Amino acid sequence: MTDPASPLVLATNNTGKLRELRRLLATHPWRVLSLAEAGWAGELLEPGETYAENGLAKAAAVSAGLNLSALADDSGIEVDALRGWPGPSSARWMGPDATDEERLAGLIAEVDRRSPDDRRVRYVCVVALVRPVAEPVLARGECLGTLVAPRGTRGFGYDPAFLSGDLGITFGEADDAAKDAVSHRARALQRLAESGVLDPAPERA
Repeated sequence: MTDPASPLVLATNNTGKLRELRRLLATHPWRVLSLAEAGWAGELLEPGETYAENGLAKAAAVSAGLNLSALADDSGIEVDALRGWPGPSSARWMGPDATDEERLAGLIAEVDRRSPDDRRVRYVCVVALVRPVAEPVLARGECLGTLVAPRGTRGFGYDPAFLSGDLGITFGEADDAAKDAVSHRARALQRLAESGVLDPAPERA
């Protein structure tokens, strides 16, 4: 059984993801900790070629290092006309020192050059929950949109240019509640919750 005070470490150094995951997990019975709050001083590596491999690697490393439950996600934006690129490389394809703004401008320029008439994109997220005495659990979420000129200052990453098919505005324009209702990360966590691992039933005598 998961005690309401049981710690859950969020295995991310991305401050935008950290804020979003805290909001999305607020109704679940965990004491959510950042890496700094949990005392993690190691690296977070993304050695795989898929969202699942990278999310699992980060969560497993933190869980093993701290002997605590850990949750990580790997996510990205996929451009239909570019056969899903940049996908799992979304945060890395311009190199480790590129800013969100530089990656966003670079992606728009690449799509303008290679597929100006097809702007269909999707956000994809895979979350991984790793606990010391249980099998890892993964869940995937997606949301569809269109790549547009940046609008709005909310969110992070590619959000200002992601025109949500559900909302009719960009994630950069959407407030937290609107984004959290339809985002790829919210949908992945909802599927994780549906598996029962985020809100286990109380043990019976």
